[in-house]
Amino acid sequence: MQASDKDSDDPMPRDNEELKTKKDRYKVLALLGKGGYGAVYSVTRLSDSERFAIKCENANAPRKSLYMDCNVLKGAAQIKSRHFCTVIDQAAVKDRFNFIVMKMIGKNLWDLRMDTPELRFSMGTALKAAAQCLVSIEQLHRFGYLHRDIKPGNFAAGRKETNEHHTIFMLDFGLCREYVKRGEGKVRLQRSSAPFRGTTRYAPLGSMMEMDTARKDDIESWLYMVVEWTSGQLPWHKLKSHDRDKVMQFKKDLRNKPEVQDDFFYDCPKKEFLRILKYVDSLGFYSTPDYKFVYFCIQHAGTANNVKDTDPLDWDASCPFNGPIESPEP
Repeated sequence: MQASDKDSDDPMPRDNEELKTKKDRYKVLALLGKGGYGAVYSVTRLSDSERFAIKCENANAPRKSLYMDCNVLKGAAQIKSRHFCTVIDQAAVKDRFNFIVMKMIGKNLWDLRMDTPELRFSMGTALKAAAQCLVSIEQLHRFGYLHRDIKPGNFAAGRKETNEHHTIFMLDFGLCREYVKRGEGKVRLQRSSAPFRGTTRYAPLGSMMEMDTARKDDIESWLYMVVEWTSGQLPWHKLKSHDRDKVMQFKKDLRNKPEVQDDFFYDCPKKEFLRILKYVDSLGFYSTPDYKFVYFCIQHAGTANNVKDTDPLDWDASCPFNGPIESPEP
């Protein structure tokens, strides 16, 4: 691997830098996105010019998120899930960064929604995306992890070049937590409290109250995301992350104030979405969610709104839908 540039304080890869692993060599093309301790780049594999994405993490990052990414994606590979990227390769640049190589994917679902004229998905697109995301959440739970940061930016469509642009992939597992004791298959004991994790807009109520996170909480965050896709906004969308107490009060009022429910479910299949919310609220920390029930609520909402299996997705409006028609595991 090429030596690091000691003249730069930024340890991340630079344009045209060559990265070597035990298997291959890659050339850095462009920065795709950057966070606090990491970044994602497009690269080309020099042996065949195929393009990939690499996710890098500062070698001195206090929280080793990339390690969690690897563990989760290896678990997904074992069950052959189509909703998770495959780790193609991995390596480290000493004293600079660690990285994994993955297939390239398309835009995330936040950006795809923002590309629409009314800043919301059509009913068919919202429900098809909801079903695929629900399946990925169920699969993540099946191999022992909670996501704890379900939001539109952590799901993306595949690329048209690989004929995966109708398939949705789950991303970014840095905040994941194993909820099952490794080797025992038992759910970890509930902690008396837990520090807040996630994104205020989509965070489950319990997490905002610093309660330990459970499987039901990922589904609650998923519902907030699906409502936003369908209606175009959440009632608390103008509040910022530092307004956590105000957002938390909105979410409390959602449980017992009809006028807040009307606002929240505006232009949504209210009957079905409210059933999901009430069901999630009925679950306890150790409960195994009935994913099939949640899926059938989505399916019923589609039937009630004349959504057809072949209705196109908003980001590929000229082609009938040919992605996975899925339901959670039996």
